Amino acid sequence: MGYLLMSLKSAFRNLYVLTFLNGFLIACLFFFRILSVYENGLFRSIKSSIDATVKTGDTRDSVLLRSMDATYILMHARLRVFGGNKEQLGPEAGIFRSTAVDLNTTEGACGSYSEVLTRILRSYNYPVRIAQMKVNGTFGGHITVEAYTGSQWVALDPSYDLHFVRPDGHLACIADIRGHWDYYRHQTPADYNPSYRYEDVRYTNWSKIPLLMPALKQVLTYCIGARRTNGISLRVSFLRVYDIYFYIILALETALLLGTFRLRIRIRQKPASLRLNPGF
Repeated sequence: MGYLLMSLKSAFRNLYVLTFLNGFLIACLFFFRILSVYENGLFRSIKSSIDATVKTGDTRDSVLLRSMDATYILMHARLRVFGGNKEQLGPEAGIFRSTAVDLNTTEGACGSYSEVLTRILRSYNYPVRIAQMKVNGTFGGHITVEAYTGSQWVALDPSYDLHFVRPDGHLACIADIRGHWDYYRHQTPADYNPSYRYEDVRYTNWSKIPLLMPALKQVLTYCIGARRTNGISLRVSFLRVYDIYFYIILALETALLLGTFRLRIRIRQKPASLRLNPGF
C-alpha cells in the first residue's frame, strides 16, 4: 500500500502524466456535454409536442394528463421489444443509467415510465417525486409519480396511463387512494395488476447505501423534520445524469489544471541543469 501511494504521488508530480490526464478529462467533458445536449434536446422536443396540444383554458391538471399520455404513447410499444434487455445495451444503460435510454427502450419498465414522466413534468416546473410502492409487503414492487399542483400532490401511474379522480372531480393523491382503495380500484384499466393496491409508498430507499444514507437521513430529519425528510425523492435529483457527470469532471479538471500550472511554474523556477526530468 505504501509503495502504491508513493507511485501515485510520483505520477501526479510528473508533467507528462498530468498533461495526459488533462487531455483525458477534457475529452470526457466533450463526451458528456454532447450526450447531455442530445438528451435535453429530446425532452425539449417532447415538451414542444405537448405544448402544441394544450388549449386556452386548460388547467394545470390538463397539462399533467397530457404529459402522461405522451409518456405512455412514446414508451408502451417499446417495452415489448426492449424490456428486460438491459445487459445488451452497454454502459449507457448500466453505469450511466441515462433517462434517454429509459425513453428510447423502456428497459426499466415502470421505473423508466416514471423517470421519463418526471423529466417532462419538471420541464413545466412541477415539483415531482417518484414513489416506490409497497406490493405484497415489499417496497419497490411498482414505481409511480406524484406531482404537486399547488394545493396537493396528485398520483400518476404512467405505466398504465392512469390517474384517479376523487368524488368531487379533482385528481386524487396517494393518501386518498390508499385510504379508499375499494372505491378507486374500479378506475383501474382491465390489464392493471391487482397487487398494486397502494398499501404504502416511500420516496427514497434510505438503506440503499449502508451507513451513508442512514446518516444522511438522520441529519436531514434533525434539520427539517421527519415528515419533510420522508417526502424527499433523491432519485429525482439524479435524472440528468450526463449533466451530473459533466460538472463532476469539470470540477476535477479545474483542480487538475491548476495543479498542472503550479507544477509547470515550479519546474521553470528550477535551475536549467535540473529541468531534464519534468517530475520530482
